Amino acid sequence: MIVFGSRGSDLALTQTRWVAEKICAATGEDYRIEVMVTTGDRIQDRPLSGIGVKGLFTKELEDALRSGAIDAAVHSLKDLPVEDPDGLTVGAVPPREDPRDVLITRKEALASDAEPFAALRSGASLGTSSPRRALAAQTGRPDLMVRDIRGNVPTRVDKARSGDYDAVLLAAAGLNRLGQDVTDLVTEHLPPELFTPAPGQGALGVQCRAGDARVLGALAHLHDETTARCVTAERDILLGLGGGCSMPLGTLVEPVAGRWRLRATLFGGEPNAALRAAAIGDDPEAMARAVVERWRPLIGAPLRGRRVATTRPNGERTGLTAALAIAGADVTSLAWTRTEAVPVAAAELRAAVARAAAEGGALAFTSTRAVEAFVAACRAHGETPYELPAFAVGATTAAELVRAGFVDVHAADGRGGEALAVLVAERGTQRVAMPCAIERHGGFEARATAAGLDVLPLPVYRLVEAPRAAADVPASLDAFVFTSPSAVTAWRDATGGRGDVAAIAIGETTAAALREQGFGRVITLSRPTPAALVAAIAELPSS
Repeated sequence: MIVFGSRGSDLALTQTRWVAEKICAATGEDYRIEVMVTTGDRIQDRPLSGIGVKGLFTKELEDALRSGAIDAAVHSLKDLPVEDPDGLTVGAVPPREDPRDVLITRKEALASDAEPFAALRSGASLGTSSPRRALAAQTGRPDLMVRDIRGNVPTRVDKARSGDYDAVLLAAAGLNRLGQDVTDLVTEHLPPELFTPAPGQGALGVQCRAGDARVLGALAHLHDETTARCVTAERDILLGLGGGCSMPLGTLVEPVAGRWRLRATLFGGEPNAALRAAAIGDDPEAMARAVVERWRPLIGAPLRGRRVATTRPNGERTGLTAALAIAGADVTSLAWTRTEAVPVAAAELRAAVARAAAEGGALAFTSTRAVEAFVAACRAHGETPYELPAFAVGATTAAELVRAGFVDVHAADGRGGEALAVLVAERGTQRVAMPCAIERHGGFEARATAAGLDVLPLPVYRLVEAPRAAADVPASLDAFVFTSPSAVTAWRDATGGRGDVAAIAIGETTAAALREQGFGRVITLSRPTPAALVAAIAELPSS
């Protein structure tokens, strides 16, 4: 007989019975379930993130495993600490349920016929106990009133049903496993590219004693190696960043088209910013290590007290701007330009897609804005180009392609259109469709044409100048980050060419433009990584 320990909630007992019955069917081994109360169950008057105890829902079960009182415990893997406690191990990771977050909404709280998250009336109350879900919601809808909620899944659903909350955020897996009836409410499964799930969400981990060969042998019948590999990479990111269950981090790894797709989101800063990463590759563990290497320098607010400004279209707090905010900097993102979609005729779009789909064809992107505008145009015309080969000017643009759903993505190792042209030519591509801005830098086009490639530009957006004024720029700055020569021009127009601030230039072309404007302190980053930017600002003397 195998003795399972379980919390007393409906979900915990349902998950434990499911595991126990599967093992019984596979091995003939009988089972018994011992119900236990954990610290997280006892403390109901405080938010989970504020309790400050590791293993809120696991410690008592782990103690019972060590003592021999039980033989195994079934956990929602997202609640299990990433490092195995002494003497214990995860003996099986069964096949994963739906990893997505789900929004459960009262019909009365909806102000339109759009998808529920977008349709929630302004000021609606949204219940969640997860810092990650709270920040994801506030990023997309800062007008919502996010409130802490406690209780098991049926209790939380009932709190939406009764009007205590207008909507609640939950894990889809819990609803599915319980068969929870929510037909009287409005349900929306939230897209992982915006609400990236917690590491391991939707998966179970069956914990046992590390040396218990009998139980380990029984659990092996339930183990799913694909799921295990996905959640291991997800949890490696959490471990590498030094976080616990309350870290506002989302990670999701999935098998796709014979490879692995990774998506990750880290929230933080004031006001809230979201730093996103995505990749397609053959080794999920290696992709996880790359995310850790890229983001680890941001942890612990190394730029706290630093004042930094930059220009971003529409004042976006994404990419390097989000990295600065998460690293603790006081960041001003100046909206001196804005993006506008350019209407694209269906015939033009389909010609570009057909070119990329033909033998020796591909898509090439020199900015994230080109990806966003192209994808929007494809959706408007019913095109689904996501299996086409897509080349990106760098890691950030490649990540945007992966987030959009592309599965054959290749990023240039270097900076600028010239590096992208080299990559495309090396891959043997002959014809390229290039979604782009109406006014574009000609580096990729010129180099690709010189290499014998046939390039078809497809304008899908334009950058429009917005009003610029010196008053927009904070009076006291430690640094201004210039991402392009056009940002230098915008600075000159707004400030009259003021050059008394430490200037950080992304690339040599931008650095040259700054020197022409008379800047005395110019720090050039050859690669625009968060780590390099944080290090450059941290070394500056405070203003």
